[in-house]
Amino acid sequence: MFARWCLLVLLLGCLGCSRAEQTIDLKAAFSDETVVGELRPIWTASGEERDSPTGRERRMTLRVDAVNRLSDPVYLRLSNLRLSAGKESIAPTATACALPPGRTEKVVQVDAWVAVGADERPTIAVDYLAVPLSERGRAFYREFLLQQRPSDAAAIDAEIATYATAPQCR
Repeated sequence: MFARWCLLVLLLGCLGCSRAEQTIDLKAAFSDETVVGELRPIWTASGEERDSPTGRERRMTLRVDAVNRLSDPVYLRLSNLRLSAGKESIAPTATACALPPGRTEKVVQVDAWVAVGADERPTIAVDYLAVPLSERGRAFYREFLLQQRPSDAAAIDAEIATYATAPQCR
């Protein structure tokens, strides 16, 4: 009976080690209503701790998986990725790639140190740009940009061409 309780406590403890409760909708840059996918951040406490000038810290790994709901790739640029725990904001990073259809794991993975006793349910925030790379998606984005910068067609075309040749997300 004691062994069963120990196993139950161990299993419950492991379930608390990894969290993926928050998702972030990826909306096309040209529309606040067009959801093309989602980001699925997962953070894991490694169990490793250290002393720092501000107190005791725990190592956390932040991994971001992405889901492309479209049948064509989506250009995805992530920047200013933040894991907010308590009053801290940590783990800034950036990446730009072509997200293939379906789920892609580990689009971003970073380690960060968080103060022990900080909120056990940190929130994820990220700045992103999502542009569908289908012919239609690129056309919508081009028109969107031309409305903002009507005399900049050549630069807009070059920008969109760069997105279309971005390396695939891994």
